[in-house]
Amino acid sequence: MGTVEDDTPVGEATTAETVAAEEHTPEYDPTGRPDVDAVLDRLGELAGLAPSDHIDIYEDAHRRLHETLLAAGEDHGDDAGQP
Repeated sequence: MGTVEDDTPVGEATTAETVAAEEHTPEYDPTGRPDVDAVLDRLGELAGLAPSDHIDIYEDAHRRLHETLLAAGEDHGDDAGQP
């Protein structure tokens, strides 16, 4: 009796947390750059994951932002970032 009753609320809580994470509204103002906003959306996925799964998202965000910055530098010529 105790096992079934104890498992049911936990399963329901996990389902409610999962639904809340999926319906999460971004807590940032859109930047107007779809590539950057996509990275910010991806970071929003962290809330529903175990900490051991965070590294993959952080590495992906870093790679994508790095690529975005490189592309922005190419748009401004070779002297971008030079004083």
